[in-house]
Amino acid sequence: MTYRRDLFYEIVASADFQAAMVGPMIDDFVQKMKRPGADGATYRGFIEDWLYLQRPLFDRFKGVRYNIQFEGPPLIIDQHEYPLGGYIERQLEWAKLGPVDARELRQRLRGAVDGIVDDWIGGRPMQYLPSIAQKPFKDRAAVDAADHAVIRDFVASRNSRTGDDQ
Repeated sequence: MTYRRDLFYEIVASADFQAAMVGPMIDDFVQKMKRPGADGATYRGFIEDWLYLQRPLFDRFKGVRYNIQFEGPPLIIDQHEYPLGGYIERQLEWAKLGPVDARELRQRLRGAVDGIVDDWIGGRPMQYLPSIAQKPFKDRAAVDAADHAVIRDFVASRNSRTGDDQ
């Protein structure tokens, strides 16, 4: 086992970086969480799990029956990231994972996500956008309305095929 300095981490963890970059991001995030209506409720709901964990949640996978959470900050050894632990939630029960099991499960889940997305994309033409910290819409209300219409049309077409009105 070797320990290598992580200069990126050291820069990001520095007080100067935190004050210049992270402070304003936190202020913006707090403003988003304070929003009334569905946007604010969604922001608040997304971080709900953070409120009762003693360690910071740094990764999560939500399935139909399971919610898997990984605790950090992760320990990096030989360029491998090890969660400090994790949890598997099933309905209202939790199973605690140790660091080694958490890493193994996280790696398998990440691989499964990649495989499923690769299969799903298949030959679909995808439009990729530049990776930037904020992904603004020219007209958020118009984009939301268009996406709501697509979802409603999809649900209506499925219901008409199956004869289900609900």
